[in-house]
Amino acid sequence: MEGVHPDVRVDRDVQIASGSIIEKDVKIGRGSRIERGAIIKSGVEIGKNNEIHSYAVIGDTPQDKSYKGERGKVIIGDSNIIREFTTIHIPVGKGKETRIGDHNYLMAYSHIAHNCIVGNNVLLVNGATLGGYVEVEDYTYISAFVPVHQWVRIGAYSLIGGGLRITKDLVPYALAADFPLRVISPNFIGLRRNGFSGDRIQRIKQAFHILFRSKLNTKQAIKRLEDEFEEDRDIQRIITFINKSKRGIVK
Repeated sequence: MEGVHPDVRVDRDVQIASGSIIEKDVKIGRGSRIERGAIIKSGVEIGKNNEIHSYAVIGDTPQDKSYKGERGKVIIGDSNIIREFTTIHIPVGKGKETRIGDHNYLMAYSHIAHNCIVGNNVLLVNGATLGGYVEVEDYTYISAFVPVHQWVRIGAYSLIGGGLRITKDLVPYALAADFPLRVISPNFIGLRRNGFSGDRIQRIKQAFHILFRSKLNTKQAIKRLEDEFEEDRDIQRIITFINKSKRGIVK
């Protein structure tokens, strides 16, 4: 097919529309669909049952002045929907990856920069932008036109309101909104939709009160959470996330 390099490795039942451009050293898993005008550059590996819509560009060079021309990889898992004009860039650094998991929905004009790691069941609404080295955990909802600063980590099951800039790490289970950005509450709707029980949500709510509504500083709040929720896996996840933070957390 014109525009598709002869060395592209295509599994069975892959649909590639005319007008697509697919370079060498690309792998596309079975059942995937590439629509007209999509551009997939070398070094991209795409899993099974993905939809890549028109004029998405995957595997282009990073927008980073430190980039020296190395060709890292973009690794995309299974059953993702990548809508029109989405851009996903290769990493900076030899042997590095930009990685996207499974069952994600990347809406039109969303951007995933170099060296990002995106988990599973993540939703990026139109125009959401991840700077370089961003990590997004599972079941996160990033609303429209949210710019995420480079190196920021976004915890699982969290939600960020539309048009808001995020420059610090956001703990798991959080609903972040307002200007300047702050944690409003647990992401109650998202937690219920994903099968969290009432008791489980109530414990997360109690932990959020200690972290964000008490007069304790973060270090003191962590100590109290460790004492009061020693065997709660959700609270331990929050504690571990905060202890690994290098940029500080949204409060």
